[in-house]
Amino acid sequence: MKRLVLAAGAVLLSAAQAQAPTLPLRIAEVTGEAGPCAPLAADAPAGQRAYVGLLAKRLDTEVLTCPVESAAAAAEALAAGGVDFAQLDAAAFAPVSGPARSILSARAVGDLNRLPVVVAVPRKAPAQSLADLKGASLVFGGPMKASLEVPRRALADYGASEAFFGPQMVALDYEDAASRLRAGQAQAMALHAGAWQKLCRGDQPGEDLCQDLRVVWRQRPVAGQAWAVRTDMSDDRRFRLIGIHVALHNEANSAFAWAAGEGAEEFEPTEAKALIHQGPTVGS
Repeated sequence: MKRLVLAAGAVLLSAAQAQAPTLPLRIAEVTGEAGPCAPLAADAPAGQRAYVGLLAKRLDTEVLTCPVESAAAAAEALAAGGVDFAQLDAAAFAPVSGPARSILSARAVGDLNRLPVVVAVPRKAPAQSLADLKGASLVFGGPMKASLEVPRRALADYGASEAFFGPQMVALDYEDAASRLRAGQAQAMALHAGAWQKLCRGDQPGEDLCQDLRVVWRQRPVAGQAWAVRTDMSDDRRFRLIGIHVALHNEANSAFAWAAGEGAEEFEPTEAKALIHQGPTVGS
């Protein structure tokens, strides 16, 4: 009897969930003027119609566009629960970083992913933070974009541009960079996190080949713009939004071009605080 009661309860719960209406997805659109959320107009650009139509189909819900004056207004509406999805820049996102989170950014053609960057020093070096390396000599892990441009961008985002350091050199690769650091030819080394992992991973489980080195800084470059949602959005809807956008450049070119903007190659998932610094900047 107990099993029958539990089974009946499960059936009723499933039926209730199936009948529960799916909330519409309200997308902020910066138009220079505020207005109520509404279904997309029939004369809207073809790319926008394709984008909204695809979202409505994949999410099985109504999609509304919500005119706002600016990115700052979009952020305020997102935090207040007036919209569900908004494209923000760093300045707009900062005041709402508590109730909102970024989930997607658009990667430009030829640009690299926002790889984490590591700055390491010899274990016995006195430096404890990036700020302690002002004027220090620095070696990069190679001439490729991921080895040179990404670390430079990440460091500059946190106040450590090229002028912050002393002499700088570009090694052949991450192993050559580590050799130069260990030989005292540089006081610090900047690698993307993948190169650091390869450098330190031994052949045996748990083996660490970098015990003589120490990481003093690790961050990603700060995103210029990102799509954001409220932190109380359900995991299901958030993950579905991410999945739809990550595949968009392959599935619907016109919809992707509208959503991502000119010069974008693809959407990529981002961490919740991609638009703000995740620690102190040099000189702060």
